[in-house]
Amino acid sequence: MQARQGNQKLLKQFNKSKLLNLINHYAPISRTDLVQKTGLSPTTVSSLIEESLHDGVVIETGSVGEGVGRKATLLEINARGGFVIGVDLSFATELTLLNLRGELLVTEKMDELTDVNLSELPNLLKSFLNKQKILHEEVKGIGISLPGILDEDRKKIVFSYNLNVRNYPLHALVEEAFQVPIHLVNDVNAAAFAEQCSGNAVGSHSLVYTLLSRGVGTGVILRNEIYDTGHTGNSITARTFDQEQTVFHPLNVYSIYNLAKGIKDRHPETFHEVTDHYAIINRFFHLAFQQKEDPFFTEAKRMAEDIVILLSNYALLLKPEKVLVNGWVAEQQSFFAYMLHVLDELEKTTTISICLEKSYWKEKGPSLGAARLALHHIFKEMQFS
Repeated sequence: MQARQGNQKLLKQFNKSKLLNLINHYAPISRTDLVQKTGLSPTTVSSLIEESLHDGVVIETGSVGEGVGRKATLLEINARGGFVIGVDLSFATELTLLNLRGELLVTEKMDELTDVNLSELPNLLKSFLNKQKILHEEVKGIGISLPGILDEDRKKIVFSYNLNVRNYPLHALVEEAFQVPIHLVNDVNAAAFAEQCSGNAVGSHSLVYTLLSRGVGTGVILRNEIYDTGHTGNSITARTFDQEQTVFHPLNVYSIYNLAKGIKDRHPETFHEVTDHYAIINRFFHLAFQQKEDPFFTEAKRMAEDIVILLSNYALLLKPEKVLVNGWVAEQQSFFAYMLHVLDELEKTTTISICLEKSYWKEKGPSLGAARLALHHIFKEMQFS
């Protein structure tokens, strides 16, 4: 008897998630349309919708129909039925708040969290909610993006160089404080998801997202699923000579720090007085593309060719519909324009075809993507295993 009751409860959850998923995608939609799309009986649809109306997740928004017959009442997700929070721990902590329709309400940057104060994240979230005048129970899910390696169940941070933690139970820490679904995701994967949901990859079923900034990583979405190797983007976990665990990426040489250091080491007479990494990079590309001064111009062109070749390798292997870049590579207008030129020349002599664009959300991508992921799981249709 208990097994039968359990199966009935699971079937009810399955049917309810199917209805909410359809309302989320096709709103405004009538009960009659839901019956047709799901094949469920009118009685079942009516009962489950009444529950959702009572819970405040769904609202009635009007009616449709002509003549003297009974008009069909339309349904949609209640924007005020709850909220989701996105957290980005990449560098400066950024918080993003969405309502249940996925509308962006606010983003806020806060101080960087590391191993010393990462345990304060629940209190930081509570302060954020108080500031927005949102009740604790109105939060329906939290997504957290971070640079580092997650375990297979996405419950712990196996290793994060930026946060300086190993085997850190971040999922349990936040879940205990809020008692809602918590979703951990790598920051570049979260940024890729944000681009697919509401950025420069809307409508694309597959994309590759590469970040060249203080950190370096690649996020991949294939057939609408985040491709998760468990590593930082498509980075490789390794150990240094002193046995410290670290993360390597094919484009690590083009991180902000490594790029600036390499430029300064190669051209000490030009950059010896410049200490800021961004200032070094900006001056280098100004000399290269505005003044066409060598050896800077030749070096910059080679950098563009290197990056395009790597992106082309991704394209050959994964065949994404979009390839997006973010970080300094997107901020340097002349450099990006030259990358497009290199790509055009490459396409003339090979079968490679890449739709290369800049990220739409830029630095907001990881926190927005984490929030979108939390929302996605609220309305994701359950699957029977």
